Amino acid sequence: RVFLRRDSIPAHLTTTFIMQAMTTMNVAGLGLGVRARTSTRVRSSISAKVVLSGTPVVGKSAKGFAPRRSAGLFVEARNIRRQMMSNDNESPAPAVYEPTPIVSIPAGGGIALKEIIPIAEGPFVGIMKDIKARGPLYINDYMQGVSFKSVASIFFLFFAALAPAIAFGAVLTSATNGMMGATEVIISTAIGGVIYAVACGQPLSILASTGSVVTYTAILYGTCATYGLPFFGTYAWIGIWTSIILMLVAVTSTSNLVKYFTKFTDETFAALVAVIFCVESAKKIILPYFNANVPANLALASTVIALVTLGSGIMLSNLKRSPYGPAPIRNIIGDFAPTIAVGIGCVFAAWLAGNYGITLDALTLPASLSPTAARPWLIDIWAVPNWVKLAALAPAPACAILLYMDQNITTRLVNNAEGMKKPAAYHIDMFWLALITAATSVCGCPWICASTVHSLTHVKSLSDTTQDANGREVVSNVTETRWTPLILNGLIGLSIISLKPMLAQIPMCVLNGLFFYLGLSAMRGNEFIERVSMVMITDASKMPKNSPLTTSVSLPVLKKFTLMQMACLAVMWWVKGSPAAMLFPILIAALGPVRILAGKAGWFTQAELNALDEEVETDPGYVGALELA
Repeated sequence: RVFLRRDSIPAHLTTTFIMQAMTTMNVAGLGLGVRARTSTRVRSSISAKVVLSGTPVVGKSAKGFAPRRSAGLFVEARNIRRQMMSNDNESPAPAVYEPTPIVSIPAGGGIALKEIIPIAEGPFVGIMKDIKARGPLYINDYMQGVSFKSVASIFFLFFAALAPAIAFGAVLTSATNGMMGATEVIISTAIGGVIYAVACGQPLSILASTGSVVTYTAILYGTCATYGLPFFGTYAWIGIWTSIILMLVAVTSTSNLVKYFTKFTDETFAALVAVIFCVESAKKIILPYFNANVPANLALASTVIALVTLGSGIMLSNLKRSPYGPAPIRNIIGDFAPTIAVGIGCVFAAWLAGNYGITLDALTLPASLSPTAARPWLIDIWAVPNWVKLAALAPAPACAILLYMDQNITTRLVNNAEGMKKPAAYHIDMFWLALITAATSVCGCPWICASTVHSLTHVKSLSDTTQDANGREVVSNVTETRWTPLILNGLIGLSIISLKPMLAQIPMCVLNGLFFYLGLSAMRGNEFIERVSMVMITDASKMPKNSPLTTSVSLPVLKKFTLMQMACLAVMWWVKGSPAAMLFPILIAALGPVRILAGKAGWFTQAELNALDEEVETDPGYVGALELA
């Protein structure tokens, strides 16, 4: 990092103080090659002081800074320069900028030069960088986790992760004709999650089987049934080839590609997954009314219980932002809000059942640790014909893209979440995901990857928040720990062995309300969701005053950008439920090019894109310098 200290330049001096410092130098303590050259001219013996800082950077400075946040500092620097020029007869030579480094100004001042990351690097280069960055913080990952907030997060996510695992298991049982089920989903989530929590680079990402993986598996089973192929042998070999592709991605640092994505991709994908959670929860609450086999009083009771659970969670969570009562007590209640809401829903359900004789569907766990189908846990991968082993390579890239996009976009959302300070480690994360994918494949268990809603909710449940002068929620700190995912996944594994009697008492309608709360929680803080409500506004004076978007761009531009995101969301939603569902991961990958094409086509100016997307763009993704003149 190179800092130009403005306070060392007397106001009466004329200077061109913006630099692109040093010709290919290694910054001490960081080991990063930063290309730049200095162009500083001062008419006095007193020169502008250049401070070279080799202190390792943790947090936002390691990931780049939003131009909107730094724009004020750039404008201030430009104004000071113009003021100095006006007091001097000599015109300064124009500053020359190279497009190689990304230039931004952190909140503390100074000019940070960010290294341009290549899409691929030499073998294990990225993994070694991740180990060097995260290794010294490994013990701290455990030291941070001892708190009430961590306990609250574990309880909340336990219910939020276990119930979808069972639900996906039921879908898999139906889609694969009993070949896979809830047992495989729970075992895969628990063991894979524990390994990942201990060994990965970003432990706040929660691994789970996703809807896309379930859809892919269902299509694969249908293909195997049509052509008479052995399902488990074919599944295992596709998974093995997929794990090899993911390992090559990790070894060659190809996850660098995700660093060229922008908030356009992040927010659209996160909104899609959150909307899916809310819609699916709403379906489970509403559909009983259209089922002739469900009595009307049972449908009504299920709806009321779900809404009581949802409302309790929202109300208790909002206590953290309430002015009433002692702040420590409000914070503890807010942290445990989802768990307390589940308890309230269960008590209310028991009261209804006892007084009105209603029998509610409860959470159903597998009877044992045995596979759903009559088979050994380890698949004989050599029993399939050789041509099947080779043919399995054909669908593997699509599966690899699916896991790559789900994993990396979710991990990027976690790494870029407000309040996160520790560096990212995409390559070591992908390394362990590849090994977990290979293990689940040969055991006939569903593939898992970072789940967007669970991961974002995990981060928010560990966040300390305050409110700014405009009433907007600001995250001051995140407890970045390995304890929560480690204990969480351990409890998911124990649910089959020792927690079954207790969990069997929880009605499914209570969990439906919790799922709805989970989806709404994931939407909070998503600027795209905030802008959707602004699309209907016709009078610019009626725009929300506490949003920075209202002053950064005009209302028509804001609407046009938001409508573009809504169109992308609608297309992905349609493809997700269509026969072309296999193309879903490709559409996610296409969000980045869509954003770039919007700029290249002239739909938005560069300044508008920078304001709306909080990124600086070039070929293929970023602009190296900002002009201050």
